[in-house]
Amino acid sequence: MPSALNPAPTLADIQQQQQQQQAAGRQRSSSSASHDSHDSHSSGSSHSSHSSYAERHPDRVPPKPISPSTPFVSVLLVLGLILFYNVAGLWLFVKGFLLTRVELEGINQCVKPPIAAWAPPRPPAGLEKQQLLEWSRSLDPQEGSGECTLPATHSRAVLIIIDALRYDFIAPIPAVSSRVEEGWKPNPYYHGKITVPSELDAMSSPSSSRPGSSFLAHFAADAPTTTLQRLKGLTTGTLPTFIEAGANFGGMGKVNEDNWLAQFRAKILRDELHRDRDNAGMVFAGDDTWATVFPHAFDSDKVWSYDSFNVEDLDTVDAGVESKLLPFLQPNHPDRTPHIHGRNDWRLLVGHTLGVDHVGHRFGASHPNMEIKMMEMQRFLLNVTQAVDDDTLVILMGDHGMDERGDHGGDGELEIGAGLWIWSRSGFGSVDASSSRRKSVVAAESLADYISTSQTEHLLPSYTPFSPLPSPPFGPRGHRSVPQIDIVPTLSILLGIPVPFNSLGSVIPELFPSTDRLLRALRITAFQIKTYLDRYTSESSDLASFTSELDSLWLSAIEADARFAAAFHAKSSSSEKLMAEAQQHAAKAYALFNRASLIRARSVWAQFEMVRIWLGLVVLTLGLASSWILWSGSRNGLKGKFASERRSSSNMEELGAEIYQATVKPAVLGGGVGLAAAVISRLMPAGLRLPLTILDLVLLGSALASQIGLVVPHFRSAVSKIGFESDTPNTRRALQVLGFGVMVLHAALFASNSFTVWEDRVLLALLGLLLLARCVMGLGAPTQRMQVRMPVVALLALVLVRLASIPRVCREEQAPTAGTASALNSPYVIAASYVIAYLLPWLLSRALDSSKSFVGIAPVVFNWILRPTLLIGSAYWAVDFALPLEAVAASSWRSTLENLKNLTAKLDLAFLLVAGIVFWVFAPLCLELRQETISDDRADSPHPNSNQGKAEDGKPKQRVSILGYANSLGSSYLLLLGVVLSTLWIVTQPAGQLALAAAFLVGVLNAELGDSERDVLILYQQQTDTQTQPSVPKRVFVSTAEMASIVLLGHIAFFGTGHQATLASIQWRVAFVGFSTVTYPWSPILVVLNSFGHLAILPAMLVPLSVMWNYAPRPRSTASPDSPERKAARMHLPSQLLAALLLYLIYQQVLLLSVSSLSALAFRRHLMLFKIWVPRFMLATVSTLLSTITAVLATLASWQTANKVNRIFGTEFQ
Repeated sequence: MPSALNPAPTLADIQQQQQQQQAAGRQRSSSSASHDSHDSHSSGSSHSSHSSYAERHPDRVPPKPISPSTPFVSVLLVLGLILFYNVAGLWLFVKGFLLTRVELEGINQCVKPPIAAWAPPRPPAGLEKQQLLEWSRSLDPQEGSGECTLPATHSRAVLIIIDALRYDFIAPIPAVSSRVEEGWKPNPYYHGKITVPSELDAMSSPSSSRPGSSFLAHFAADAPTTTLQRLKGLTTGTLPTFIEAGANFGGMGKVNEDNWLAQFRAKILRDELHRDRDNAGMVFAGDDTWATVFPHAFDSDKVWSYDSFNVEDLDTVDAGVESKLLPFLQPNHPDRTPHIHGRNDWRLLVGHTLGVDHVGHRFGASHPNMEIKMMEMQRFLLNVTQAVDDDTLVILMGDHGMDERGDHGGDGELEIGAGLWIWSRSGFGSVDASSSRRKSVVAAESLADYISTSQTEHLLPSYTPFSPLPSPPFGPRGHRSVPQIDIVPTLSILLGIPVPFNSLGSVIPELFPSTDRLLRALRITAFQIKTYLDRYTSESSDLASFTSELDSLWLSAIEADARFAAAFHAKSSSSEKLMAEAQQHAAKAYALFNRASLIRARSVWAQFEMVRIWLGLVVLTLGLASSWILWSGSRNGLKGKFASERRSSSNMEELGAEIYQATVKPAVLGGGVGLAAAVISRLMPAGLRLPLTILDLVLLGSALASQIGLVVPHFRSAVSKIGFESDTPNTRRALQVLGFGVMVLHAALFASNSFTVWEDRVLLALLGLLLLARCVMGLGAPTQRMQVRMPVVALLALVLVRLASIPRVCREEQAPTAGTASALNSPYVIAASYVIAYLLPWLLSRALDSSKSFVGIAPVVFNWILRPTLLIGSAYWAVDFALPLEAVAASSWRSTLENLKNLTAKLDLAFLLVAGIVFWVFAPLCLELRQETISDDRADSPHPNSNQGKAEDGKPKQRVSILGYANSLGSSYLLLLGVVLSTLWIVTQPAGQLALAAAFLVGVLNAELGDSERDVLILYQQQTDTQTQPSVPKRVFVSTAEMASIVLLGHIAFFGTGHQATLASIQWRVAFVGFSTVTYPWSPILVVLNSFGHLAILPAMLVPLSVMWNYAPRPRSTASPDSPERKAARMHLPSQLLAALLLYLIYQQVLLLSVSSLSALAFRRHLMLFKIWVPRFMLATVSTLLSTITAVLATLASWQTANKVNRIFGTEFQ
């Protein structure tokens, strides 16, 4: 079967096998042999001749081989069934586990005009609970005399969002004299470059002549830190859910909730009746995400949006923002036009620049281009601050931060650490002069401390450390920090509009320097949050466990406010001090309620539906059990009724028929039952309806019925076949047990957050252990050649695995003990990529040479397809690295080079995915007929000096050998894998290309090692068999250790190419391979190939290679189709392939079931759920589904390979 036991045959060898299969005593003539050879490559005319010959001599012509279609269709049926089970289970589970929060569509419709001097209503005489609640209604802006908002401090605002503006990019940097020697040093690329905020903030300090006109702080974002979710939070004041991150990439995400932009526009149109509906003076320029999120918030003729995903373009968006917004502020600006800017009636300018974010994505934070971009933003801010008047509020913010690689998306310290600066020439409102005591309170301490309590600080500290700005030289207390959603009620009240209905933020106290105004703002915010929570709890039970706590805090706040109202209405001269103390106490109580509401809501931001979760887990569990039953059936058959006889299936056709009977009919029936249940449920009263949709019930019924129909009848039989046959050597048993053991250990590590975080290192150890064990087992091989070859192959694979793991990125939790080696391009890495791209085809050709398979079409494919496309993939990233260099960027041919880069990438991908695959489909096998002279001293001759090497005429005897025969299946399939490798190569960055090359070589070595392990098994079985020549060879299957090695290798390649189970590690820049802008559907496809190609696609494609490597075809039999001899001559490749693919998918399903069950059940309320387990669950989900789809494609490729062998050698499959 494998090459070690089947050397390359001659034509005479094949003819001899065919002759042995004919009827006893019948001999083949030499003309028949030559005709067979000719028949393999005959044209239409020769085929006609062949037909005539067959009619005249039916006993001399072998029957036409049976097509391999039926057994491979059965394999596809089984894989389709597994895919259906996975989809159904995940559909139910995900809908229960990753739901978005309940989105309330309420709008704050309070339109009371703000009052400059508002007084609280008189409190009740007593402070009983019922009296306080009754009095609180008088404070309600809807039911009583409460306020909706305060008088606006500014009528205009300029909002500038610098995408990925991290706090330390604008924070004040200490002077050199104040720094600790040999300690912290500022980053030369981004620290101290944008100085406008810190300089103006210093000018507004309490000791300056203009106090209270600037606020600079750390601006803490909620994960996921993607632009779409952050814009929602910055305008609505709501909390995002994890799964919404996907909406950032695909045009989804329109905001339907109440937001301050809509409130401000409504106020403008309501107060200024002379304006038409499309001229509210609201202007936008920048990131086109705003056009998706707020399609109607701005004036239609004052919106300039730019592509936000073209990370290659560092300047277009920023230049557009400046050229479109500055004319509104600068009367003499050259781009100012009368019909747009001349009326000077604008009320809000919003600019969203992208250059900083794009520099980070392309080059990382510490890069000369970042310094250039920082200086551009400095000039822009200087122009803005110099041009605005006293009635304009300037807000600068980052929607999120970035890590040192320039990535964001998760909740790492650098990703959530955005910057905020708010400034006004006239300050943020006058300080109340009615009380000198209150003025001294404000002057003596920070307003943040004024409303702070130990409880508030425990819930959400007002100051936070920030690692890029450590202590020393910065203060030990940390940096002033506010949550991003606090900007929503703050801006709303400063602009004189109601707080959006769904907002959970509180006001920033520094922007309300009057203690009276601060309490009024806190009260307005608290009443809005209370209204929202009351409405939310009426529609969802998420906050049920916190209701009593929040009600208690609310009652305490009302009581404190009542005491303040009592002191306010008291007329005694001693009431001033009591009123000041009561006022501060009321402000603290409202602030505590606001913060507690935010923190409790944040803790339940994902709503879990346990019914769907449990049903999904049941379907996934039964799906795993079904896969195990099918795996057992592919090896030992499934019992059924075949030809009126109850027995186990003996081939793939019978196995497919039994699976069809057991699953398809019950699935249809179950789906009908689910549909009926859905219809009946809709007819019942609302309280009695099932909490599932029609699609949920149909999928559930169909999947469960199908799984039960398969598992129940065959479970006992499958269990009875667990174990090893008597002729299985101990090494083979150890490989099986070791493979399953590694699978269990891999699944178990998700029970620990530390092991999950360090999964890349753990899996490296597991794969190393597996290869080392296979190396040791090779030492006990039965032949001396194997004893040397197997350990060498295993050790070489072990070294390559270690090399593949070196280029990696570290997730935040691994710092500072881990180092990142795969983040950015460098000349050395690119040069190494070039060298490997050139050498890799040569290394693969050495692997084919070992089986004499580097013949025929193989050299052409390796030298003229594989090597050029690999070099093009390396060249693409070399040009990408060179384009931003100063010498190239300043040249006149830069754009030509960039266009050439994109064009080459498109041609490369098109050639691989179209021409490459089509060429492989029609390409011949890697075979070569070679005429050789038989020497007299042949090694295999028992009489070296005899005349057996001489013909009758005394001339040397000639023979024709078929080179590549023993590995004709594996060599042909390897050519297709070369196309897959080249496709992944160009979408992988240079450091990752090195890891990909090492991983691919390990995949080939794994097939070679597995082939040798199967040789050992065959030799052992032959030695223990009672017959010297068994009539029917036993089927040999791929071991679990070999499949476990492939799964682990996929994970090593995933981590080694610069990925982690985090959103921040997604390499979005590959979306532009071949394109200058986001192009659907190609950009998402490229990102998927980059993110999951190494983890799911490549490993699944390697599985058939392990099955077919050195698997020699069997020539056609001349017996009748139904004869035992004909059946015995057929290859069991389809069932062996199915067993291997099922084993691979079982591993994936075990991982998926482990991480999903642990996430949903054990760690559902764990603090790190959305940081660690949910991203890992999402990775396992995509990996399992994509692996199953790829397994289908791999089966189709194997089918085509079998077709080629079937046509050439007449090999039949079952």
